[in-house]
Amino acid sequence: MKKIFLITLGILLIVSTIAIVVIINSHPAEEPNGIEIDKSIYPITGIDVSRHTGKIDFKKLKELSADTLDFVYIKATEGMNLVDKNFEDNYSNARQNDLAVGAYHFFKFNVEGKEQAKNYLQTIKDKSFDLPLVLDVEEWSNSASIPTDQVIREIGSFIAAIERKRKDRVMIYTNESSYQKYIKDNFGSTEIWICSFNEQPNIQCEWTLWQHSHKGKLEGAEGWVDINTFNGSREAWRGFLNKSY
Repeated sequence: MKKIFLITLGILLIVSTIAIVVIINSHPAEEPNGIEIDKSIYPITGIDVSRHTGKIDFKKLKELSADTLDFVYIKATEGMNLVDKNFEDNYSNARQNDLAVGAYHFFKFNVEGKEQAKNYLQTIKDKSFDLPLVLDVEEWSNSASIPTDQVIREIGSFIAAIERKRKDRVMIYTNESSYQKYIKDNFGSTEIWICSFNEQPNIQCEWTLWQHSHKGKLEGAEGWVDINTFNGSREAWRGFLNKSY
């Protein structure tokens, strides 16, 4: 009996191991590795970071990536009351190391846009930025039960509140599916920062920034960073930076 039990247990262990391997291989990582960009076409490169990136040594980033890193977007807020715990440190350290800086807010579908705008404005205060303020709109971590027209209305409310108070225009960050559902045909000439892992973003408008990787690794950043590119030459980039934000 003992021998039969051991044989049976061994078979079960083998079957379990095979099952685990199959499950892992059939469920790839949630964050795609992204794609490589032809920098002869798109020479400007930036990163976006949040508390999930961990500790960032911006001095080291700047020293080691002086010719390849042009800007950084930093998460400031989310929803009605969440403030990224690393925002203040990330902002001040990026500023001290002469990086072009922007700040973004992650939009929650179940919270009024004006309340989210209040959280964002109270957090960024009177800080200066080189890049447009950004509203991050995506279905990830948001409830699918919120009516589409309600989400669109609250996005508009957020943008209006920010632009009225700061006199700055707001850029929308989104992915291809959320662009089609919430953004397309609804926000006129608003600039778009698109997340896409295709060879070219599949949207029916001219994009300004393109996030093409969720798994960039740079010495000086503890965790993964998102990698982005600007839609234009270095000359166009200089003109973009000279706009007032």
